[in-house]
Amino acid sequence: MSRNEFLTGIRQHKIIQTLFPPQPESPDLPEDFGRALTLMGGVWDDTFLRTSQNGYTTLNAYLRGLYPADSQFCSATPEIIAEVDFNARTQAASLKDVDVGVVRACFGVAETGAVFLSDPQLCVNSLSALAKHLVVLLDVKHIIEHLHLAHRQPQPFNARYTVMVTGPAAMADSESALMLGAKGVQNLRVIAI
Repeated sequence: MSRNEFLTGIRQHKIIQTLFPPQPESPDLPEDFGRALTLMGGVWDDTFLRTSQNGYTTLNAYLRGLYPADSQFCSATPEIIAEVDFNARTQAASLKDVDVGVVRACFGVAETGAVFLSDPQLCVNSLSALAKHLVVLLDVKHIIEHLHLAHRQPQPFNARYTVMVTGPAAMADSESALMLGAKGVQNLRVIAI
């Protein structure tokens, strides 16, 4: 949208139509989410959507195969077997040696490739920043189109802590050198289930 079109829309009081252009009749939300997540440096893993494999035993074996054998797993989901047991009273500092953190997202946003996490899903809020690798399980039925719909979800208003994650931690310097995983999570993998 050009600057002139935007300003003309405002002048004609067509702000809503100008800011929110019509969307396709039936968007492919998982595909749009995956494309946006990949652009942000994350990994969209739709293996379980494309195959008939299901069940948490298969998911556990699949996750173990993605990371080195000596990786320490910490899971905030009961379906994934982990070496590090924790609960809401666990001190955040005790998670500093976690290699792979596994959480389940409330919902995802197709427009940005972001996943919504809150304290019930994380159990210990710092898990999303202390783990070297963050694996997020996302039910594709819970992908919404854009951020404006995210504010209509009940989860942000019922949680003490919320965060939207869109990729690995990154930093850039004044010379435009971007480093993914420089601090915090080195990579983000979202597994569609």
